[in-house]
Amino acid sequence: MGKGRKCCVPGCNSNYNNTDNYVSSFTFPKDATRKNQWVKSINRANFIPSSTAVVCIKHFSSQFIVKEDRIVRDDGSELVVPRKIWKLTNDAYPSIFPNQPSYLSHEPSTSRKSPSERITALKLRDEQNFAEWCTNDTVNSFEIFQETYAKKLGDGWLNIRTDNFVLCYRLDINQCPSIVVSMKIYKDLTVEIWHDSVLLKTKSYHFILGEHNKCDRWTKFDSLLSWLAAFKPNDVKPNEKIENAMHLIKDAYSQQDDSDKTLFFSVIIEQLKLTLSSKHIYSTEFLLLAAKFYFCYPAAYSFIRSSKILILPHPVYIKKLSNALKGPSSVSNNNHIMYLQKKNEMLSPHEKLICLLIDEIYVNPGLNYKGGKLLGKAENANQQANTIQAFMITSLFSKYKEIVALVPMKNQTADDLYCQTLKVLQMLNDCKYNVLCLISDNNRINRNMFTQMCQGNLVNCISNPVQPENKLFFLFDTVHLIKSVRNNWFNEKTLGQVLCFPSPDNSSKISLAKLQDLKDIYETEKSNLIKNAPKLSQKVLYPTSFEKQNVLLALNIFHESNSAALAHEAGEKDKDTMGTKEFIDQFLKWWNIVNVKNSEKGKRLKNPFCDPIRSKDQMSMVFLNKFYDWLVSWNNKSSLPLEKRKELGLPGKGGKLTKETQFALQFTTKSLIDIVNHIFKEHTPEYILLGKFQTDSLEARFGQYRQMSGGNYNVSCLQIFESE
Repeated sequence: MGKGRKCCVPGCNSNYNNTDNYVSSFTFPKDATRKNQWVKSINRANFIPSSTAVVCIKHFSSQFIVKEDRIVRDDGSELVVPRKIWKLTNDAYPSIFPNQPSYLSHEPSTSRKSPSERITALKLRDEQNFAEWCTNDTVNSFEIFQETYAKKLGDGWLNIRTDNFVLCYRLDINQCPSIVVSMKIYKDLTVEIWHDSVLLKTKSYHFILGEHNKCDRWTKFDSLLSWLAAFKPNDVKPNEKIENAMHLIKDAYSQQDDSDKTLFFSVIIEQLKLTLSSKHIYSTEFLLLAAKFYFCYPAAYSFIRSSKILILPHPVYIKKLSNALKGPSSVSNNNHIMYLQKKNEMLSPHEKLICLLIDEIYVNPGLNYKGGKLLGKAENANQQANTIQAFMITSLFSKYKEIVALVPMKNQTADDLYCQTLKVLQMLNDCKYNVLCLISDNNRINRNMFTQMCQGNLVNCISNPVQPENKLFFLFDTVHLIKSVRNNWFNEKTLGQVLCFPSPDNSSKISLAKLQDLKDIYETEKSNLIKNAPKLSQKVLYPTSFEKQNVLLALNIFHESNSAALAHEAGEKDKDTMGTKEFIDQFLKWWNIVNVKNSEKGKRLKNPFCDPIRSKDQMSMVFLNKFYDWLVSWNNKSSLPLEKRKELGLPGKGGKLTKETQFALQFTTKSLIDIVNHIFKEHTPEYILLGKFQTDSLEARFGQYRQMSGGNYNVSCLQIFESE
């Protein structure tokens, strides 16, 4: 294409010297056929175009002029770029001659696209239409949903709109008005549906909303309305009503602090669950209760079972389970291994991710012969056992828990515990369980066993000795740790029992936690009817050695009411109590995070630190990381200058936690952070309950042993195996 060259078409004066406007012009094509077409079109007799002959742009139809380039991106969108220099299409020819007879000019016929071009264009159009439809169909926020949902409701639907949820419902007005079906859409677009006051399982409408149970598309909302429109009054299946009753009972007793009623409610739920299936599968706790009932009152047991007042296991089944005391008394017990394998087959894959809890219970030495076995002899010595080493597994994502081994021991060492732990890990691997972590208290033997596992250098995580492709984490029981912190504070010999620590907000500033501040508040308020710190008592502040084992007394030290009382003392009475408040607040937040055992606890207490861990960036995880950094800073810093320590009566480098407690607290916090990151990376759960990483389940089992042995604290090997 040239510019400024004179047009060769008769009657056209484009680009001549007597014109001011220059236009684009195009040379004749080199292809002979197309060149002859051009010569014939311009109607110039005996014309043979030279190499410099051109035809200006005025003689070409716009469909022959390429003014822009188009490129299709990988995502299907089209990139359009204007051309600086225009060009002609390959099939262009001159067809417009304004200065010649009109019959010589004509509009060229539109050329058809090739089949491949037409298919590509159709696909692109369909993709664009679908993308536009998806955009219009997506519900981007709860606010957008609130603006539009009412327009989509049909006849018979009523609705209530609040800041936190939208409720759509239908009434049955034939008799006494009642709600037939209702649908609640929450702020995060999750949905709950009730039919005749029965909460439907989310899986019953997964076919509409998907696994995430979110109404994030208008088509989902329309489908829900169409589906629910077919629901009729009094059409709920009996089984669904029973399941709803179980849900209500669970919700009711999970919010109660009265532990005495837990067994009562659990039996009711178990009985309701058994009515729903023809094949009865009993929980371990219910089997223990039934066995105790049968062996104590066999006639009453047979009467209640035959009259069908309760659904109870057959006496033959109970005898079979308890025959010859074939419980988990040994790691190599074949019957128990077969039992664990059967239980494993009943678990879903994510429920097989377990914690291994390790603890020991002291027993009265003695030998007993019963059921063809001699009980009471230690595994590590030819003597009578004085402790039983217990191993329990608990599932991270279900309520499943099981004692896997009870090993009598005599003056157990770290080497003995290391050998037994390896045997248990191997047994669990053979039974197809996936052990994520080992949990024990901060006992010296347990700590040395962990160190042996780590080849002499204790770290948070190693490759599992029996499953090298999986990680194995170590941590210490958080319940024992909170008691250890309390004990360290109480054992301070300084005036006022002072702990020195870096301020959480400014690590260069040293704060003081004075136990005397709490004692002063207690002494001031103990005769008052209304108290700022109602949790403080004689037992809390001056516990005996036996009372120090009670974790509730320790938690009454780290209580939010004490923090508020200290703030009141600082604000109203101008006392220096803010350091003590900071110390209590730090450990209160830490405890709230690591003691979450119920996914609804945060909502019930309206405390975000009591919410389960749903992401690695959650506020609770941010605090745990800061808490770990604070512990490191505390461990690395000398608490106070020597002059200040002398002024407060602190001996040497006093005012800090013991090395063992400091290390265990720091080690466990780091392990919990690493475990959460690992689980979200490998297993992608909905949430994680950090309260699962405790030995409470094992301690509760020890309590059951003592209760089933007549309420005696000191029990024998025989009594433990009979109870188990």
